[in-house]
Amino acid sequence: MNTLYELDPKWRDLLKLDNFLGGLTVHEFVQEISSDHSLKTTAAYAGTWEHLDPKPYIRTFESTLKELKKLSDDAESRKSQLEQQVSKHELLHAQNIMHLSNNVQVIIDNCGHLDDRLTNVTQVVSPLGEKLEKAIKRKNVYVKSVELISQYSTFYTNNESPELERLRLSGDWRAKGRAAIMIKNLLSLARQVETKSLPRTVETTSIIEKYSEVMENELLASFSTAYRENDFTKLNEIALILNRFNGGLNVIQSFINQHEYFIDTKQLDLDENGVFFDETFKEKITDPDNHGVFYENSMVKKLDEIETVIKNESKVVKKVFEARAEYVLQLFIERIFAQKIESRVEFLLNASLSLSNLAYVRMLHALYSLIGQFVKDLSEFFQILEVDNTNGLSSTLEHCYVDLFSKTIYDRSKYFDIEKRGLESVLAQKTSDFNIEHDKDIRARALSNKLQSIPEFADVSEVSELNATSANKLSQINSFFRAHLEKEKKALSLSRSSSFIHGSSGHQNNGLSSPGPLDSQDDPFFTLQKIDTMLKCAVESFARVMELVPNKAGDFSYELLEIVLMGTVGSYVESGLETAYALLTRVDAQKDNIQLSFLKYVSKSTEILGLISASIKTVILPLLTNSPTIKKKIITLSNSYIKKCELLINVIMEETIIMYSQRFTNSLSKQKKKDFVPRTQNLMDQDTLPATEIVSVLNSLYSQVTQYLRNDNLKSFLLEVGRDLYHQLIEHYKKFQVSSIGGIMVTKDIIGFQTAIEEWSIQELLDAFATLRELANLFTVQPELLESLTKEGRLANLDKNIISEYISKREDFNHESFVNKFKVNLRL
Repeated sequence: MNTLYELDPKWRDLLKLDNFLGGLTVHEFVQEISSDHSLKTTAAYAGTWEHLDPKPYIRTFESTLKELKKLSDDAESRKSQLEQQVSKHELLHAQNIMHLSNNVQVIIDNCGHLDDRLTNVTQVVSPLGEKLEKAIKRKNVYVKSVELISQYSTFYTNNESPELERLRLSGDWRAKGRAAIMIKNLLSLARQVETKSLPRTVETTSIIEKYSEVMENELLASFSTAYRENDFTKLNEIALILNRFNGGLNVIQSFINQHEYFIDTKQLDLDENGVFFDETFKEKITDPDNHGVFYENSMVKKLDEIETVIKNESKVVKKVFEARAEYVLQLFIERIFAQKIESRVEFLLNASLSLSNLAYVRMLHALYSLIGQFVKDLSEFFQILEVDNTNGLSSTLEHCYVDLFSKTIYDRSKYFDIEKRGLESVLAQKTSDFNIEHDKDIRARALSNKLQSIPEFADVSEVSELNATSANKLSQINSFFRAHLEKEKKALSLSRSSSFIHGSSGHQNNGLSSPGPLDSQDDPFFTLQKIDTMLKCAVESFARVMELVPNKAGDFSYELLEIVLMGTVGSYVESGLETAYALLTRVDAQKDNIQLSFLKYVSKSTEILGLISASIKTVILPLLTNSPTIKKKIITLSNSYIKKCELLINVIMEETIIMYSQRFTNSLSKQKKKDFVPRTQNLMDQDTLPATEIVSVLNSLYSQVTQYLRNDNLKSFLLEVGRDLYHQLIEHYKKFQVSSIGGIMVTKDIIGFQTAIEEWSIQELLDAFATLRELANLFTVQPELLESLTKEGRLANLDKNIISEYISKREDFNHESFVNKFKVNLRL
């Protein structure tokens, strides 16, 4: 520093307006100006604050404040000067704006006056321009009229026009275009002035017409030559000339008619010879178990060929006909459909119909799908090629496609009736093996008649209607297959009879007239596999209807379901139940071993009904979401068929229960009066004959019925049989005198029944036979224990009359000691 009272120059430089603080913050600036004093103080008095000298700091800060004060005054002075300058310039700016505003207003006024003057000029000039334009047009018309009259006059006088001939033969297509327009106008003029009063005018008209024909024919010939030479430039020129001449209709027609695809002799021969199905294709399309869409190879190749031709020609047409390319392609496509596709479709449909109804509807569906894809591919191609900006080609393709099939799929006799007959035939064919095998039993309709004879079932209207329907539906088709299969059956029977006679001459063969032993094996003609194939065929028909006639899918689906239910339930499941009932009626309940193999039809019918119901719910009903009325009708129809089958099954099960009831009655009827009053204790080791038979029947019943029934159906059946046996035994033991030893025999018999019943695991029956066993104890206990026995356990809740009747059958019941002690009290 220079002095103790002056600020160091380096700090003074930082207290100027041009470089205030030199980028330092206030805090940093204070630290910097204090740093010199801090260093000196630290050196003199290290480590103590008491010896700090504040004077250097005060002088430095005072000097700094003085500099800051001076700087502040300078800044205020400069601020005041600048404010005065700003005010002065603002005033000058305002004055300039006022002056310029007046100038702008003058300019606006001048522009307004100029615009008014221009408007006046336009109003004057515009009519003149219109008049000039009209005058030019009239002049052009006049010139053309003079030229036209001149040309007509030339033809009138000389029968020809050298000028027109020069234009016609010119190599410049524009000159030929002028000639075409001239001839077109000459024809119009000649026909207007033609009159019979002047014969020459008629001749002139004829000459001009011939001349126009010559010109058009030459142009068409040149067009054909250029097409063969692939001279697209010339083709385009000729098309433009003819378009000016007569709209280009003849050249378009000539292009299509003379196209090599329509006049190729080899191609025509192939089309006329048609196609013939090979054996492999015939097998596929007629096999009801082979599902899918079957495309005929020659038709696939033909469509591929046509698609290639159309794509190639589209590029040519676009180059040649330009703006009219879309119209030309529309005509070309219509000709393709009419000449190349329609006839082949009709041939394929007729050929497939000669095979079978199924082959026909499969072919129709395949063609519909195949040609639909063909149309879609072409539509996409035209969009890419940019020749279908107005969607006219797509509309033409769709129209041709619809027209091709509408007369078939919308004619009920040509599609849906055949679809129905085809499905009927397939279902009848698949069920006919079983129906023919059991024809006698099914035709008797014993089960249905039995159902109708039961009052509570006869009142069910749905069952009555279904009985009438199932008796008539499919009758003709079933008769056809029955006759067909009967021939095979007779031939097979003769073969078997011959073999049997040679092999065992000592035995007689009763054939079908007397049924053989009941077989527990599944019937190969009555299986889930059969019904599965039938349902697949039905689903195939439903799918075709949904695709071919979606607007009628609801009503048609209902009609198809009627056929499906008639074929699967009415002609198959019900036939199986009729067969089961017929076998049931032939069972001899008096024999020791009752065979229940007829229940295999009941078991299989239940599984089939479940499969049919599931198929309807998961496949058919979802298709009819938009047809609630049809959906409701289908549900009602399905439930009616299933309800009837359930009733038929109930009849079979009830008859089976009755059969066992009769068997129990028959066995119990073999009980001897003295069986329970034996004279020797040796008989205690033996079971009575009725008990032995019934236990055997129960064991046989359970071992057989568990093969065919499951879950609730099994439990319900066994419960009914067990109840019937229990009630018969309750009444049975009331009929016999029982001694104390005989009571033990009764208990042994009941224990045998219990052992057989326990395997059934039905608590109600276990409780019932436990009660019966306690009743048997009434025969064996001492008289003094009877009262307590009847008031304890299961007998406490049993009817007292039953207990009294059992006690009354004790051998000692009439003894004086027994009467005096218990008889009166027990009757109370």
